[in-house]
Amino acid sequence: MTGILIYLFPVIIDMILAAVFFMAQVATAQKGASAGTVANFIAVWAAVYMASCFLVGRVVSRRNCAALIIVSCGLTAMLSLGLAGVSSVGAMYVLVALEGIGMALFFVPFQVFMKGVGEGRQKTLNDSIGLYTFSWSIGYAAGPFVAAVMWQHVGWRGSHAINAAAALLVGVLTWTLKHTARPHSAVHQTNDRPATETPIRARSASDGSLPDYAAMPDLAWMGWVFSGLGCLAIRTIVGLFPSSGAEHAVPRLDQGLTLFILSAVQAVVGLGLARGRWWPLTRDRTRGVQERRSRVGRQGWMYRPVPILLTGLCGVVGLCLFATARTPAAFQIAAACFGVYSGAFFYYLVFHSLVHPEKSSRYVGINETVVGLTSLAGPFLGGWIADAYALRTSYLLMAGMVLAAVGTQTMIHALLRRRKAAGANPWRLSQ
Repeated sequence: MTGILIYLFPVIIDMILAAVFFMAQVATAQKGASAGTVANFIAVWAAVYMASCFLVGRVVSRRNCAALIIVSCGLTAMLSLGLAGVSSVGAMYVLVALEGIGMALFFVPFQVFMKGVGEGRQKTLNDSIGLYTFSWSIGYAAGPFVAAVMWQHVGWRGSHAINAAAALLVGVLTWTLKHTARPHSAVHQTNDRPATETPIRARSASDGSLPDYAAMPDLAWMGWVFSGLGCLAIRTIVGLFPSSGAEHAVPRLDQGLTLFILSAVQAVVGLGLARGRWWPLTRDRTRGVQERRSRVGRQGWMYRPVPILLTGLCGVVGLCLFATARTPAAFQIAAACFGVYSGAFFYYLVFHSLVHPEKSSRYVGINETVVGLTSLAGPFLGGWIADAYALRTSYLLMAGMVLAAVGTQTMIHALLRRRKAAGANPWRLSQ
């Protein structure tokens, strides 16, 4: 039970973070601030978060991870109470920036904490990562919607006070369960190996075999480039949507529901794709044909052009709908479409970094840099373009960028597939 309970922690903390963004941005938009001012809350937070993660990563260990989480919860509670007591845009900017420190003190140590808990219960690291990804996505999905409901019933100050209480609850639970992050020595000796020692494998749905991805192309760079552009688009949406909502008089509750739908679809799609990492072909009657086809076609969806194209087109449609939507229902359909794309590109980004047997630590570090930079650049660029031209211009430019990126990514995958069919095996992971 404890092995599942700890994943409520990122649900609650990311819910608090998303609620803070939502309430600060909506309140600022309702004051008549520019789109850039509204969007740059996330950019300022991202800058502080990036620097803080770098520093926390240098000091975190299995011994102090629980203590750092508790400190994070205390700081988050104090900042929530601070937000309940201010109304000026400048003060909100300062407190949201400080949230970057609080979140870094939580999310970096929590990954060490969950690894220790998983080892103590003989869970694989892949299981922990899957639950963690799903939990933070659900928390971020629920944050704006829950914030909108609380705001409507208990007001601005009451909403932040509830956030403070929730953060303290996570701190108390962490203190109660901190001993579970210390695995038994026998388990520690067998399971406490770096994730980079063994390439990730996925179970085939047909025969239970464990195919080795080491013979597949090293496409981490494609994740950084193309999934990075997807991250830029989603950060632009999150940064600009409060201004879109204010422009079209979308009620706060419907604004929260829209962002909830985006992240919820993202979480469900990511979890679903995790169960389809290795798609076996239908068995042919002729063994030779099956073996020949399996060499070129029995790839996970992350190596195949058609799934990448289809999910990417969902993202393009979603961005175009954000540019043209005028009603809550239209914005919610746009969010659902884009959530399909974001669930796919986040999975693609993480998979192609972790699958490498020797370089995954460095690759994951680059991932975090890409995500941080896009969180900084997306709201800033989107807000600047919206202020210079119009809100719809930012969405449409992002749609064009995503279309070009997905088209290029699809063509590269198709080329790799043809080369593999011809007997070539470019950019193997094991060299």
